[in-house]
Amino acid sequence: MNFNGLKDMREPTTPLFPGKTKELVTRCQQLSVKEIAGIMKINTRMSRDVYEQYQMYGFRNTPKRAAALAYNGIAYNGLNAHDFSQEEYDFAQQQMNILSALYGLLRPFDAIKPYRLDMQMHIIPKGYGSLYQFWQESVNVALSKRLRKEREKIIINVASNEYAKVVQKSRLPAGTKIIDIRFLQQENSDFKQIVVHTKKARGLISRFIIKNSLTDAEDVKGFNEEGYFFYPALSKEREWVFVR
Repeated sequence: MNFNGLKDMREPTTPLFPGKTKELVTRCQQLSVKEIAGIMKINTRMSRDVYEQYQMYGFRNTPKRAAALAYNGIAYNGLNAHDFSQEEYDFAQQQMNILSALYGLLRPFDAIKPYRLDMQMHIIPKGYGSLYQFWQESVNVALSKRLRKEREKIIINVASNEYAKVVQKSRLPAGTKIIDIRFLQQENSDFKQIVVHTKKARGLISRFIIKNSLTDAEDVKGFNEEGYFFYPALSKEREWVFVR
């Protein structure tokens, strides 16, 4: 994550579930450095950093930044939200959803603080069996509210399998369609998924949707950044494949 650099142009917005996040942070604050190292499978130096992040989470001087700017993995490099215009910012806030183990569901310009947590980690508040169970009701209720405002109840899913599992179609409004997006690379006579390229392409297609203010799902098939194009022969109704 990146919390350094110049002050961002816009103040970040407040995440949707501060109470749930606080509950989870409290649970993380109860862990020792050794416990963090074991659960997260990281070395002692890194676990000390994580321990410090959670102990300092509630301090006033703890840095915070909009999620789409703070996350700096390959997908967010592809998204490149730093240059969004006001119109693109507004569209992204209305249409883009980021799944998070600590925050549940984020709009791209919701404020986050430094943390480390994945959905599959066994750090769970009392009364829950997993972080999926902890977040499923809140996330799906929030998505349902947004979907009911849309003409087309369609989710273009570019999340990893680890995070996408928190979204349950049975909890969403009737008629909701979830379209999974896959990215493949042609090598010789075969198509393969290459993780590093897939991650960047997830960000690129999100940027394409935002930059073009797309509200008709079919228009997403026009995505053609960095040599990708829609490939009907490998696609299905609910799984669209882009190749290059």
